[in-house]
Amino acid sequence: MQLADLRIDPTARRVWRGQREVELSKTEFDLLELLVRNQGIVLEHSTIYDRIWGYDFGPDSKNLAVYISYLRRKLEGDGEAKLIHTVRGVGYTVRVG
Repeated sequence: MQLADLRIDPTARRVWRGQREVELSKTEFDLLELLVRNQGIVLEHSTIYDRIWGYDFGPDSKNLAVYISYLRRKLEGDGEAKLIHTVRGVGYTVRVG
């Protein structure tokens, strides 16, 4: 799977941004893979919770936001293009630009 300079090998569970390999936890990898498989589609919070954790944590949970911030920190550093976009009140999507 690929999105711009982001490459994902689902079988080996490895991720690269350009030439740099990115170390991700199981949950971070699962979340990124879900977003990239659905690139261009806004996934609602409840859909992501269900797919990643098997249930919805409820409207007050910050669990998803924390994992999104982990991914952004690992994938979008040093002037690299933003890939993960927030759609306020709805969910998240990945796209270039």
